Amino acid sequence: MASTKSILLSLIKKMKHPTSRPYSPPRENHSRKRLERLLPSTALICCALATETLAAPRAISVGQETSPKPPSYTLVTSEGVRLHLIHFDSRLHQLSVIDQVQGPASQWRDSKHLGSHKNAIACLNGGFFQKNGQPLGLVISNGQRRGANHSSSLASGFVFSTAHHIGMARRASLSETLRTHRPKNLLQTGPMLSYQGESVQGLSSKEWRPRSFLATDGSYRWLMGYAENTTLQQLGVALTGKNLAGVPIYHAINLDGGRSSDLWVSPQLTQGGKHLRAFWNKPVRNFLLLTTK
Repeated sequence: MASTKSILLSLIKKMKHPTSRPYSPPRENHSRKRLERLLPSTALICCALATETLAAPRAISVGQETSPKPPSYTLVTSEGVRLHLIHFDSRLHQLSVIDQVQGPASQWRDSKHLGSHKNAIACLNGGFFQKNGQPLGLVISNGQRRGANHSSSLASGFVFSTAHHIGMARRASLSETLRTHRPKNLLQTGPMLSYQGESVQGLSSKEWRPRSFLATDGSYRWLMGYAENTTLQQLGVALTGKNLAGVPIYHAINLDGGRSSDLWVSPQLTQGGKHLRAFWNKPVRNFLLLTTK
């Protein structure tokens, strides 16, 4: 097919009057016939422009698969960091925020206690909380809103879910997300570990400890993760630009870590039946619960 530029040049030439004849205004019927001749060319140009627009590179490739895959557990090593990953598809599964209004361990002592009671696929500790047990940042659990938007780097992003969608974004998009999506579940946390497939600057290279995180390909495919001892900077390196458990990482966000990191994997999954939580861990305020829709 001819390029858009060549089509435009050809059309312009057709519209010019021959120099060998003196110009005279076209008659009405002549004008109508000319318009009829030009319509196919105009349509062709529009189609060409539309084709170029659709063929523009995507921000992220989400692969060729059209049907979702079942959830799975995988242990991988990336850039020297051991990662326990739960792969899931948001078309099949729901991510809920389970918040304990009365404070840490007031209802659920750990991820295994909650996950097994709810017959979940997996359960992971959630966001940060203050010494008085109140959430650091905004939390929405089953439509109930607690806490408030916080300016800390530990609340520089958020993850949310509706009945049909799971999303992740930076804090700057929080107000718009609340207005347009009206999420049933939302957890403000941070920092971002990877954003739009690019490295995030300023991540700490100190404090080696277990880390909890979420990652996505920017579409349906998600990872719920537990990293063995690492820094935020090293975890960012281990995730950014990588394809892990079949998920090309586009966004990744940190959750509360260290003595709060707590992942339970249901025995429903192959090689599941795991509970990753140190015996010296402290109880947490909220969890992320993965269930089948």
